[in-house]
Amino acid sequence: MRSVALALCALSTSFAIAAAAPAAQAGGPRIDAGERAIVRAINRARAHQGLRSLQAGGRLARAADAHSRNMLAADYFAHGAFAQRVRQYVGYRLIGETLAMMSRCSAGRVVRLWLSSPGHRAVLLSPGFDRVGVGRRVGRLGNRRACMVTADFASRR
Repeated sequence: MRSVALALCALSTSFAIAAAAPAAQAGGPRIDAGERAIVRAINRARAHQGLRSLQAGGRLARAADAHSRNMLAADYFAHGAFAQRVRQYVGYRLIGETLAMMSRCSAGRVVRLWLSSPGHRAVLLSPGFDRVGVGRRVGRLGNRRACMVTADFASRR
């Protein structure tokens, strides 16, 4: 059986960036079926905890998609200055981000892995969030096939 490489990252912040944001670059044109499946899996996990569902946000999805795409293009896996990056797309009061990298894309598996990590679980199940955007891209990281998933979470202003 082939081993599956997996990496996870989670960050959350509750401050707003006051500086003017540069224009956002366009992400993917729409949320694809795999990204919708991840949103549904996140919302099922939230429902099991008595939390309200997150609304899929087009601007957040563009932010997440651009980050997944950029990580593959630049051959890295990290959040970077995620608060500043997400601010280019949306206004927020509270934001969070989770990342996953694995060899194959599976919505259920990505969300189960996030839920098994205390930091990721805290972001996915935060009652303060009301929106989510997911960007899922497949490419190469180094010399390996990689499915890169970014989920950006936010609350309205």
